[in-house]
Parts: sequence; structure tokens; C-alpha cells
Amino acid sequence: MSKFKFRFESVLNVKDILEKKIQEEIYLIEKEIQEYKDKRQIVLEEREKARKDMTSTALRASNYQSSKIYDASLEKVIQSLERKIVQLYEKKKEKMNELIERKKEHKIFEILKENDHQNFNIEERRMELKELNEIAIRNFHGDLK
Repeated sequence: MSKFKFRFESVLNVKDILEKKIQEEIYLIEKEIQEYKDKRQIVLEEREKARKDMTSTALRASNYQSSKIYDASLEKVIQSLERKIVQLYEKKKEKMNELIERKKEHKIFEILKENDHQNFNIEERRMELKELNEIAIRNFHGDLK
């Protein structure tokens, strides 16, 4: 009895590798998103601290003005970080769609492999039955002599 060998096994292996690569890229994007969220939170806390310091004591006009400029610069940093987070979410969404497509392709090849294996088993049974029939015919002819 021969062993089943899927004719597209190498293609299926490449599909597996590509799928794992995309999953890794998604993980790295999620990690980067979390890093940017952490940075944004730090800047938000710094901004809140600066605002409390600005309102808690009486400031000179020049100090108040520099505090306002600092607050505006922190606001720009926050907006920049939020834009980067949105960009990363979009990139993650694209990768997720790509992963879905890869999974569909993988599933198609798995179904093809399963069908080929079933056909292989049917053909093997057919060959075995043919061999058994030939043995039975030879035995039958041998009994007649």
C-alpha cells in the first residue's frame, strides 16, 4: 500500500508560513499601538499636572504665557500621537483583512487535500479489491484443475 502525498503540499506549507508572518505583523502592530497609547497617557498626565500647577498658584504674566505655550505644545504632541494610533489601527485592519484572505486560501487547500486523500483511499481500495479478485480467480481456476 502506497503512502498519500498531497500534490500541493509545498504550496500549503508556503500558505502556512505567510499566514504566520501576517499574524506576527498584527502582533507587532498591536504592541506598537499599546506603546503609543502609553506615551499618550504619559503626556496627558503631564498636561494635567501642568494645568494644575498653573491654576494652583498665582503666576506672573510671563510665567502664565510660557505655561500656556507649554500646554499648547503638549496638545500638539497628544494630537500627533493620536494620529499615529489611528494610522496603526488602519494598518492593523488591512493586515486583518489580509489574514482573513490567507485563511480562506488555506482552508481551500485543506479541503482540496482532504478530497485528494479521499480519492486516494478510494483508488487504494479499488486496487486492493482488484488484487483480491485476481487471487480469488486464480484460486478458483486452481481448484478446477
